[in-house]
Amino acid sequence: MRLWLSGGRGFRRRYLQSMRRIFLPVLTLVTFGTTPSLAQSAIEHHVWQDSQTFIALSRTAISITGDIGLSGNPSFAKVGSVMQISFGAGDPVELVSEGASWRQWGVSGDKQTAEVFRLAHDPGELLNGTTLCGSDARYLVFSESWLGGGQILEVAVFEGDVPPFDINSDDLCSTFSYLVD
Repeated sequence: MRLWLSGGRGFRRRYLQSMRRIFLPVLTLVTFGTTPSLAQSAIEHHVWQDSQTFIALSRTAISITGDIGLSGNPSFAKVGSVMQISFGAGDPVELVSEGASWRQWGVSGDKQTAEVFRLAHDPGELLNGTTLCGSDARYLVFSESWLGGGQILEVAVFEGDVPPFDINSDDLCSTFSYLVD
């Protein structure tokens, strides 16, 4: 489900950015739920597979990454498949899929589908002189949730040498939330 508003893409973007001011204070009190499903389908499609821009929603996303752009990857969970991520106006960084799993990935504690990607290199300095991790970000994990009828992209960042197993894996650096435009 997408949030459709009249007035064109620019209007929708401004509306979603204004919603950030409404929902942001509540985010620390609300946990994100997952979409209910009866069974996992062999053919899944997730928001991070499409080429699009995601609007920074959480305080960490607003202050560290700003909006992000993904190049898209139609090959869901195919180990070795590639896409790119851009943080704000920064140069794109290549992401290589390590596969997907149905585990506890979001802050809600519920199981959900997520895909793990290995960063080709740490993106370095981002907004306000900050970085994804204190040292070397290695893995990004993408999952989805819903907030007030709008879809959210959740991103967890890990710095270890081994791909994370779930949200409780060692070396979790930070988490970020983005509105799906």
